[in-house]
Amino acid sequence: MRPLAPSEKNLLLILLGVVFIALNMVGLHSFFQAKANLQRTIQKAKTQLASELAWLTIADGLQPAEQWITSHPMQEISTDDASAELLKVEREEAEKAGLKVTEENLLPAQDSSQGKSVSLEAKFSGPFEGMVRMLFALQSPTAWRSIEKLVVKSDAQPPNVIVELVLKQYFRPSSMPSKQPAP
Repeated sequence: MRPLAPSEKNLLLILLGVVFIALNMVGLHSFFQAKANLQRTIQKAKTQLASELAWLTIADGLQPAEQWITSHPMQEISTDDASAELLKVEREEAEKAGLKVTEENLLPAQDSSQGKSVSLEAKFSGPFEGMVRMLFALQSPTAWRSIEKLVVKSDAQPPNVIVELVLKQYFRPSSMPSKQPAP
């Protein structure tokens, strides 16, 4: 092989320098791509961790509610008994408060997330103070009862008021024993 001329040596050095720089650029590009992928993975993991932490916080926050529900179980009765009990409680509390029941209407039973519910639509008239006492007595979490709708109107004879409300009673349907034929 013949010795290289000085201009050929210069060209070879320039070519080797360009190849070296190109390989370094490819390496840097790969490095930055790997770094960006790693940062995306870390960010995705942080987001997922934050989401899971939020769920854990919610679960911890719901523990007292779960304990309350466990310690105050829903009644296990039939739909008819639940309707009758709701009507009885509403009439008793209205009588205790000195209110006059002007209208009552039992609504059909509905399925809820925990069991079933029956509702009572009612209108009352009487003193405002008695109405407040009755509302506090009717809405009882431990009895799984709530007031769903409440409209208070002034009566022609103050301090009397006219109240329309929807009272809801939650319950679990009682499991009916299957009737077995007599032997």
